[in-house]
Amino acid sequence: MSSRRQSPKILKKSDNAPLTRADLQYDLLASLFSDTNEVFTDPFPSQLDTRAARSRVTFRNLYVNAIMNSPKASKLLKDKMSDTPEFATHFAMLSLLTNVGRINTTMSFFPEMKTTIRTYHPVPALQRTSGSLQDAPRLKSILKALVYDCDSPKLATTLRDCRSRIDTGISPPTHIANLIFILANETISVSKLHFSGEVDFLDLFTSTRFSSHSRARAFLWLVYNYYEATAQSSEPLESDTVRTDNNPFSDPSRPGERPLLEELTEAETALENVDPDDENEISEKLVSQRMQFLAAQSPKEFSKVGRNSVKDDESVMSIESTVKSKGKRRGASGTGKTKNGKSAADATEGFVDHSAPIRFSDVQYRSSPLQMRQPRLIAASMHRFSPYARSHERHWTNVALTRSPPRTLLEHAWHVVARSDPLADSDEEIEDAHCRNDYGLYRLYNAFFPSSFFPRKVRSLIVHSFHTVQRLNIVCRLRGKDPTPEPE
Repeated sequence: MSSRRQSPKILKKSDNAPLTRADLQYDLLASLFSDTNEVFTDPFPSQLDTRAARSRVTFRNLYVNAIMNSPKASKLLKDKMSDTPEFATHFAMLSLLTNVGRINTTMSFFPEMKTTIRTYHPVPALQRTSGSLQDAPRLKSILKALVYDCDSPKLATTLRDCRSRIDTGISPPTHIANLIFILANETISVSKLHFSGEVDFLDLFTSTRFSSHSRARAFLWLVYNYYEATAQSSEPLESDTVRTDNNPFSDPSRPGERPLLEELTEAETALENVDPDDENEISEKLVSQRMQFLAAQSPKEFSKVGRNSVKDDESVMSIESTVKSKGKRRGASGTGKTKNGKSAADATEGFVDHSAPIRFSDVQYRSSPLQMRQPRLIAASMHRFSPYARSHERHWTNVALTRSPPRTLLEHAWHVVARSDPLADSDEEIEDAHCRNDYGLYRLYNAFFPSSFFPRKVRSLIVHSFHTVQRLNIVCRLRGKDPTPEPE
C-alpha cells in the first residue's frame, strides 16, 4: 500500500522557526510583484481603484484583486489591503507561495494561533506592517473560493482545458489563482513542453542556480502564455501548449520564445535573498511575542510556583487556552490584574496578555520558561485529558480520584458554579478530579444509551429522570435540618 510522500519542494521548518528571505526566495517575489507591464486582463472589477472589469493590469494588481474578490476574504482583510498597499503586496506574496505548493497547510503566520495541529512561523520580510498574514489553510481557501464566470459549470483543471477554452475564444480561460494551481499540478508537463526537462515549474520558486529576475520573467512568460494567449493555427491540436509571438516577457532575440535562465556563480548567489539586520530583529520580536501569548494563555495552575508537583518528564500537561483574549479572567475581570493585585504581565514575569498556545518540539518546550513553572496533576504517563482513553491511560481517573476527598452532589454543583470560567475553551483540561468523574458518568451514559438506538426524547427523559432522583435524594437528606420550617 503506497503512502503519500511530501514533496521536497515544500518548506519544512521546526516550530517557531522564522521563514527567511532565502526560504521565501524573496528577490523572486519582489521581481514578480514589482513588474510594471500592464498586460494581464483582470476579469473582476478592481477593488484597488476605479478600473472596470477586463482592464489591463500588472501581475501584482491582478493577483491582489483576485484575492479581494474571493468570497472567503473577510471585509477586515479587504479593508486592510485597500488601505495599506504594502500589506496587500506581502499578503499576496505569501498567498502565491501557497498557490504553487511551496508552503504546507500546517503552517501559521500569526501569533494568536491557538490550534495545536499547526506550527507558528514568523515571516519578518513580509511582516513590516500591521495586519495578520493568517495561516496556509485560510490562504488556500481564499484562492480556492474564487469564482469566475467561464469556470461555470465546470472548473478548468488541466492545461488541456485551458487550451480548449482558448481555442473557442475564451480569454482568460480561468482565473489567475486556478491557472497557477494547474501549472503546479502539471509541473512535469510544463517542464517537458517549455524547459526541455531541465527544470520544472516549482524549480522557479526554489532553485538558486538561476537568478531571481530571470526566474521571475520565465514565470510571467508562462502565465501570459496560458492566460492571455490566442491559439496559433500552426500548433498541433493534440498539444497542450499555447504559444503567442507577442508575449512581452519572451526573449528579445527570439520573439515568442521563453526567456533564458541566467546561471549564477556562488558569489552571485550569496548576494541574493540576504536578510537585513532589521528583519532579524523583527523575527526575534515576533518569536518573543509568541511566547508572551503562550504564557498569558497558560492555565491558572501554571502560575502557582509554590504548589507541590511531581517532576516527571513523561507527564506533561497541554498548554491550552483557558480564556478568550479580552481581559475577562477569573479574579481579573476587566482590570488586567490577578487575585494578588499583580498585573498579568507581572504574574508571567514580563509577558504580555495575548492569545494562544503553540506546538513545541520536546527540546523547545523543555527549554522554555513555561516548562519549569508547569505542575503535574499525577505521575501517570499522560499528556492531556481525552474522552477516548488509551489502554495505558485507563488508570488515570482512578489515581486522580484517590487524591481528592469525597464530595456530595450539592457541593460539587456549588464548586462547578463558583470555580468555572465561562470564557474557558470547551476542550481544555478538566483539572478537577470530580469534574473528570462527572464527565466519566456522562460517557458511561452515552455508552448505555447510544443515540443510534434511543430517540432524542427517550434519551432526554432518561437523563431527566436520573437527575430528578439525585435531586430528590438531596432534598430528603436536607429535610428536617435547620432551617427547615415546621410542618403545617
